[in-house]
Amino acid sequence: MNEAATGAVESTPARRAAASLGVRLLSLKEEVQQRIASDLHDSTCQHLIAASLNVLRIRRAMSGNGSADRLCDDIDASIDQAQREIRAFTYLLHPQNLLTDGLKITIEKFVDGFAARTSLKTSLEIAPEVDKLSYERQRAVLRVIQEALANVFRHAQATQVRIAMEAADTHFKLRITDNGRGMPINQARSGPKAISFGVGIPAMRARLRQAGGTLEIHSSSATGGRGTTLCAVLPHSLPLKRARQPVRRHSHLGHHRSIARQH
Repeated sequence: MNEAATGAVESTPARRAAASLGVRLLSLKEEVQQRIASDLHDSTCQHLIAASLNVLRIRRAMSGNGSADRLCDDIDASIDQAQREIRAFTYLLHPQNLLTDGLKITIEKFVDGFAARTSLKTSLEIAPEVDKLSYERQRAVLRVIQEALANVFRHAQATQVRIAMEAADTHFKLRITDNGRGMPINQARSGPKAISFGVGIPAMRARLRQAGGTLEIHSSSATGGRGTTLCAVLPHSLPLKRARQPVRRHSHLGHHRSIARQH
């Protein structure tokens, strides 16, 4: 056996071990996210509510003091902002239930909630054929969308985001595009030269790799930003019928409407 063949044989168990470790780490990450979301909702939010009530008591005790009223207004504004951010992070961290509704409806509900909690204008197009994927692949797609929107919320400083998932004969293509500030190219690329901010991008790549898919990220960090586009491809062997146009959903500040297309 030549050296190249030996290397290929030896690398196969290593790749399998790395993939298995990646899956275990992702499962652990989801458990941690659930715990954080629960703690934020059950504990931190309650402390903020208590702080808000105490500010109200101070305001009443110092009625007529203009300086105190302005200070109380500032404190109330900070508490309100903290509560909004916690609600958004909690929603992004908490996993959705695919078993009840299927992938398409679950994504729609998640994007609705994301828009309502972040005030981002969103549009959504999801091919109904996604519900034919296996549960594990549906779960991978949902987690990729969650990770991507979490990154938009945390880093992009965007006002709009568009999510589209199309069905082709051999694959599904997911595109998530925002109009934010973009990112340096060395943060978007994969490989040893990549610079990662957080665990979002590596987690998305690991999930798609486990499902046989790929991920590409196109972005710009130029002044003013031109946004970021995430493109994920997930192969399938489903016997799809003639492709139907997906239904486009729009959201602005949590308000949504559906546009039915003629077939």
